[in-house]
Amino acid sequence: MSEYNREQWQSFTAVKAAIEKMTEEELAALRFAVEPYLAFRRQLHAFHEKYFTLHCAGRCFETGLSACCGFESIFTFFADQVATYLVSDQEARDRIFHALLRPYRSDRCVYLGPKGCVWSVPPISCAFFYCEALKEEVFAAHPEAASVWQRLREAEKAFTYPDRPVLFDTLEALFCEKGVDSPHMYFHKSPGLLRIKKEAGLVAGSVNRRR
Repeated sequence: MSEYNREQWQSFTAVKAAIEKMTEEELAALRFAVEPYLAFRRQLHAFHEKYFTLHCAGRCFETGLSACCGFESIFTFFADQVATYLVSDQEARDRIFHALLRPYRSDRCVYLGPKGCVWSVPPISCAFFYCEALKEEVFAAHPEAASVWQRLREAEKAFTYPDRPVLFDTLEALFCEKGVDSPHMYFHKSPGLLRIKKEAGLVAGSVNRRR
C-alpha cells in the first residue's frame, strides 16, 4: 500500500471507528450539521449534470485521458471523508476500502472505478475541477452557466473557507474531541488555513482584525 493509500485508509478507519461509537443522538446531530453541505452538493451536481456531464464523460472518462482523475493522489479534506462515509451504505463504504487495497488502475486516482468515482459524495476539490478549455467552451455556449458557476464557488466558501466558522473546520473539531487524528485535518494543521483562522479571530489568543 502506498503512503497516500495508507493515509487515506487511516482517515477512513478513524471516521468509521468514531461513527460506530456515536449514540443515536450524536449521529442525528452530525447528520443535521452536514445536511446543508449535502444540499449544496446536490446543487453542484445538478449544475454538473446540466452543463458538463456529457462533455466530461466523452472526453475524459471514456477515453481514460482525464486530467482531474489522472493522478494517483487526489486532494481530500477530512470533512470530505466524513461526509461521504456518513451518507454511504455498507456496500459503498466497502468500495472505498477495497479501492485503497486494490486500486482499479495504478496510473489513475485510486478511487476511480469502472463506473466512475467510488465516493458517494466526491471530494470538493474534484467536484469543482473542470479543465479551462472545457469551461470556456461551455460558458461560451451557455453564458448563464458562468454566473451560476461563480455563485457556486462563492457558496462553497461558507463550508470551506475559515474566515468565519465553517462546517469543514467544525467537523474536524468534533472528531478531534473524540480523540481522532488524521493527516487530512488541514483546518487544524495547515499553516495557511490556520493563518486565515487567526486573522479571523477563530483561534484562541488571536485578534480579529475585522473588528
